[in-house]
Amino acid sequence: MIILGVILALSIAATVAGGAAPVVDRVVARAGLWRVQAFRSGILIAVAFGDVLPEAWRMAPGYAGWGALTAFVFCYAAENVAPLDPCHEASEDCHAHPLGKAAVAGLFLHSFFDGVNLGAAAYAGTPVLIAVGAATILHKLADGFTISTMMTGGSSGLRRAALTAVALATPIGALSSSAVAARLEPWAFALLLAFAGGSF
Repeated sequence: MIILGVILALSIAATVAGGAAPVVDRVVARAGLWRVQAFRSGILIAVAFGDVLPEAWRMAPGYAGWGALTAFVFCYAAENVAPLDPCHEASEDCHAHPLGKAAVAGLFLHSFFDGVNLGAAAYAGTPVLIAVGAATILHKLADGFTISTMMTGGSSGLRRAALTAVALATPIGALSSSAVAARLEPWAFALLLAFAGGSF
């Protein structure tokens, strides 16, 4: 649990650090944003297929498949209801992104499920937890960065509140799933772990 606590602290710090980036153009050239997104996605996919899904599959293959599929469909639907990235294409020339309630809720839910993933990974073993933790921390930078860039036209107080809510959603999700995962049957734990992998 000490490792999980360190990972959660680093994920909060990474979200805040990503949110401290004032404007996209000052941090990375707009044409290079696709590389940041590709790196973020590559890490998550590698951890899902290299660590999380094989462990879930080992416990209960049928439930693991359904868990991964459910997460993928859920995340795909959520992304289309509340887009979480500032532009449809990283190279688009866009300057302000109004962040509505749906987008804030989407980012909060996304971060909450990152925490659920960490809580499930903690019970799958230290190597899985470290892999999932590293992936989570690295992509939390992008989550904070997204809030910062999407709210450049809004008030700084509102931006800080959204950033705080999204940063704290991960520990809330981790503590919730940790409490539940310890009491789950192997098939149910495989379902939860595969949901984590599918969301990645």
